[in-house]
Amino acid sequence: MITLRPYQQAMIDEARAAYARRERAVLFQLPTGGGKTVTASTVVHGAANKGNVTWWLTHRRELAGQASQTFHNLGIPHGTVQAGHVSNPRASVQVASIQTIVRRLDELPAPNLIVFDEAHHMGAAQWEMIFDRFPAARILGLTATPWRLDGQGLGNWFSHMVSGPTTAELIGNGSLSPYRLFAPATPDLTGVATTAGDFQRGALAKAMDKPAIVGDAIGHYQRLCPGKRAVAFAAGVQNSINIASQFNDVGIRAEHVDGSMSAEARDAAVERFRRGETLILCNADLFGEGFDVPAIEAAILLRPTKSLSLHLQQVGRALRPCEEKAEAIILDHAGNSLTHGLPDDAREWCLADREKKKRAAPADVAIRSCPECFYVYRPAPRCPQCGHAAPVVAREIEQIEGTLAEVKRVEPRAKFREQGKAGSLEALIELGRSRGYKSPEFWARRVWASRQGRRAA
Repeated sequence: MITLRPYQQAMIDEARAAYARRERAVLFQLPTGGGKTVTASTVVHGAANKGNVTWWLTHRRELAGQASQTFHNLGIPHGTVQAGHVSNPRASVQVASIQTIVRRLDELPAPNLIVFDEAHHMGAAQWEMIFDRFPAARILGLTATPWRLDGQGLGNWFSHMVSGPTTAELIGNGSLSPYRLFAPATPDLTGVATTAGDFQRGALAKAMDKPAIVGDAIGHYQRLCPGKRAVAFAAGVQNSINIASQFNDVGIRAEHVDGSMSAEARDAAVERFRRGETLILCNADLFGEGFDVPAIEAAILLRPTKSLSLHLQQVGRALRPCEEKAEAIILDHAGNSLTHGLPDDAREWCLADREKKKRAAPADVAIRSCPECFYVYRPAPRCPQCGHAAPVVAREIEQIEGTLAEVKRVEPRAKFREQGKAGSLEALIELGRSRGYKSPEFWARRVWASRQGRRAA
């Protein structure tokens, strides 16, 4: 028997009502850890009992394996479509990766129901091929973030969205872990171009692959969450390899994994991480989605992104609760939280395209980063982490290669007077450039957000 939470049953009831109205494609939107797989498994189980052929499709082998294990745990008979063979081909439920099943579309019975896991990938060629190939099949999509990574909505494929509780509500009822988020610094991305709505991969990896940035991440890990299992998100494969190497150099057990490794090698690395033999698991775009290891105690963000969806997917890896974890630690060395806000900020999801922000726009919800401990919080007179009052002096951060950030105090009065005359974000950016700051846009956003916070307090 599958035991559902009340909101999960309500989501299923709403989906069934939509199908009864002859809606073909329904989307389940539920934050990471809210139970999308279990909720959708109930739908799959009901379809199988009626003799309907159901396909559960993912975009990665690891996610297909996790879905298959969930079906085993719930007692749902199923087969798996893998390279070279189909196990239990007579089963009415089949679990497969998109890349594998597209080569076997003519070998399997046509589906009555197709479940697309991580449905924010809709629009990719193989996904759309399957979507269009079986027009009589009902579609169920699952996602925590119903926008494609470029901000395009999913309304081209889904006509009805069913939303579950928010991240804040799930944290409040114990379904997700509480967290503390720190943003020690933000990288200088001057000259890094944008492609398809996000930073260009090659240039981004080069900008982030610096010993000083990784050294800062290692130092804050040692200070804020030593000994905890952390997933590090890198800007590229070589960047991920270098991050793992630097952690190992200081005696912290770390491994790199990427999609070019054999399935056996990746599985072995993940298992060592689960057991705590490896503390840091470094990757580039491999574990941002669906990687279900509740024992992850920290997320180390070293991959700047303009995509809110990608940011929330990465942060969500650390929010799954487990008995040994009192809270999750998020170390944001990419500056993503200062752009996209906190994980549990209120967000209005819809099937339409996401409204694009202007260049260098701050987060929708004003937040502060404490200059003393780097804790990120909503506007308040004092930092909830260390009690530091709102900044009264200017601080400049100099990155020393391979070490923690060095904070230097400067004479504040003349600079504050000059700073106070800058009445807009654009004026602050120009002021930062005139002072020769390495990242004037980031400095200006910090000052502007702090200003807005004081007005709101």
